[in-house]
Amino acid sequence: MRIFLRVTLYTLLLSSCKKYAPAEDAFFIKSNTVSVTTKSSEGSGSNKITDLFLYVNGQFQGAYPVGKLLPIVTKGEPVRINIFAGIKNNGISETRISWNFYQYLQIDTMVEKGKTIERPFRFTYNSNVKFEWIEDFDNPTATTILNSPISNAKYKIASAADSYEGRSLELEIAPNSSSVIAQVESSGYYPLPAGSSNVFLEMDYKSNQVFEVGLFGGSELKTALMINPQPNWNKIYIQLANAVSNSPVYDTYKVYFRMLKTADNDNPKLFLDNIKLIHFNE
Repeated sequence: MRIFLRVTLYTLLLSSCKKYAPAEDAFFIKSNTVSVTTKSSEGSGSNKITDLFLYVNGQFQGAYPVGKLLPIVTKGEPVRINIFAGIKNNGISETRISWNFYQYLQIDTMVEKGKTIERPFRFTYNSNVKFEWIEDFDNPTATTILNSPISNAKYKIASAADSYEGRSLELEIAPNSSSVIAQVESSGYYPLPAGSSNVFLEMDYKSNQVFEVGLFGGSELKTALMINPQPNWNKIYIQLANAVSNSPVYDTYKVYFRMLKTADNDNPKLFLDNIKLIHFNE
């Protein structure tokens, strides 16, 4: 069964208008911590869950920022609560979506009205997720990323001070050098489903320069996203659906990361970690 991500413009409009019963008719849940637990084959649990999508007895109640109270109307009866993790699609605040690559949480309970309970929310990956490529740079003898032939600069493993978790990749164009382009790419090609909205690249990064993420299909270069500088480590979820599905379509793709020297920045730097290329099993 194909699972589609919920685009939240519609749902956020609903939640902004929805009227809830007063506090005496509801109890509340607060997420004191939100985390992701992974298996060894799923890479890091690094995440940037920003919202929680709340369903009570199968009915959508609203999307709430992490750390805010989730109101549960009880009417004095047991309730079934489903909570989905929410993220910023392509890192854009206005395009928040329910992240169905994480399994939703289910709680069956009855709590006295007016009470607030606090509990940690620990998400795991959905069992239907296909991990096509995982690279965390922690095994220096088996790195699955290459310097691109067109690149004037070569990547290296970052110092401990600049790394995120364990080892991280550093791509730099040295100041006063003749290099103008720095690009790395996955060493392998990966099959990605065309016609699906559920093709994403997860990664942690920091940079002092705008950089490009995209796909190679055959000799065709397909840009997926231009990412703005971020001085501190940040998590992003990049939707690759358009790049995969727009003509021409290929059976397999490489992932690339490209950075250019500009007149305003003679020493651009990019750091990457915890790269995951994922989609749902069809």
